Amino acid sequence: MAEKRSPAELKESIKAWLKLRFNFRPIEKHIIYHRVAKHPWYYGDGATLLVLLITLLVTGMFMALTYSPSPETAYESVRQITSGNLMGSFVRGLHYWSAGIVVVVLIYHMFRHIILGGYLPPREGTWLVGVVIFFLMITTSLIGYTLRWDERSVYALGIALNIFYKIPWIGEEIVYFVQGGVDLGRATLSRLYAVHVLFVPFALFAAVGYHIYLVLTYGATTPLEKEYAPATADQQIELRDREKNDPKMGQPFFPGMISKSGTVAFVVFLFVAWLAYTQGPQELYPEANLTEISFPQEEWWFHWYSALAAYLPPAISDTFHWVFPIVVFLVLVLLPFVDRGDNRGAQRRPIAVITTLSLVVALLALTGLRLKSSWTAWPQTELPPLPKGEQVNGNVERGRHLFTKFGCFNCHSVGGQGYSFAPNLSGLDRRYSQDELKNFVSQPPEGVAMPAYKSRLTAEELDDIVAFVLVIQTFPKEY
Repeated sequence: MAEKRSPAELKESIKAWLKLRFNFRPIEKHIIYHRVAKHPWYYGDGATLLVLLITLLVTGMFMALTYSPSPETAYESVRQITSGNLMGSFVRGLHYWSAGIVVVVLIYHMFRHIILGGYLPPREGTWLVGVVIFFLMITTSLIGYTLRWDERSVYALGIALNIFYKIPWIGEEIVYFVQGGVDLGRATLSRLYAVHVLFVPFALFAAVGYHIYLVLTYGATTPLEKEYAPATADQQIELRDREKNDPKMGQPFFPGMISKSGTVAFVVFLFVAWLAYTQGPQELYPEANLTEISFPQEEWWFHWYSALAAYLPPAISDTFHWVFPIVVFLVLVLLPFVDRGDNRGAQRRPIAVITTLSLVVALLALTGLRLKSSWTAWPQTELPPLPKGEQVNGNVERGRHLFTKFGCFNCHSVGGQGYSFAPNLSGLDRRYSQDELKNFVSQPPEGVAMPAYKSRLTAEELDDIVAFVLVIQTFPKEY
């Protein structure tokens, strides 16, 4: 007769069975009870990224059950996810806010390691894999919101394809490949969907898994490293082993490091969940229309880029858009090989600190400009005002509506009302002729921060807008 075992003995027996059958012992030895140096709470950004990435995966899986990657059905399927599915608005909101916050945490994670010297020997490989993760995340965050197939999607696709087209020698082939043909359509959306849910996630999780393996192998920048500034990889490994095995300076990965990093990740997740619950997902614009021009707002985590592009001199803007991502990638890849100093930690790396803080200020300032701006083509539905008692009709009234439709009222004020990035068009000191206005609108002079409309307007639309401007320039400056 078998001896009766206590609950504690039975529990240990089950744990031993699981460890042996599923080979959990190496995981327990090398990960769970693996010793690491003690780190401050703000090192929890890595765990936060992992939690947000898992959140994106899980919510994306649930949305994929309903989403239909076809131009005829995509928009309605997103509406069904939002309004028709159980907790659909919350799930889509969780996906949306996780996508935005993960970009913010990624940038913080990258800047933190630049300040601390987290890419110095022997962590060059860890940094390079992290750079790949960074660009994969930026790519999938851009593709993700094009899948809604609303006006924002088409606008974003148009900008991206225009950038690709400007790449010398291969631009046209890239555009053709992305579109899946000569025009945007079914093949385009199908390809974007496949990249977003298959290609990028597969590459992303492979890279993340390898990145975690390297972090477990070489650890993060430790207090002793900051103090002694090891000159070689062997010296760093010696310091790390000394620190993690010290009773006071080291701790087991579980529960010590997990509890601290996990707490940070949990707090950020709660914040994202709160945003999803209170703010919901991004509101849909009207369904994508491939024949009419619209100027919707990009996602908030790309605001800084929109503002930067708007301030560029026209002579370099075309080249900048495709060169800039390449330059950023090369700078990040070369950084561990160019910065060969021994110092680690913020106190010993003043140049890294100043550079990083300057970049943060620049990002925030550009984002602030974008939030306040009219020149980045925010949707505007108001018509330009008329003086009290004045009425216009015919082609002048049509021009007034086109003035709003094509984003002119997003920049120019009329009667002192509206935005003031561009000149107030009423009460002009010098009145322009019909031919001068046509030439100006079709192809603005070099150095004028205004897009050319010669390929955007029909001849009739150009005549109508010019007719409206001819009239409003005779009105008072303010009314």
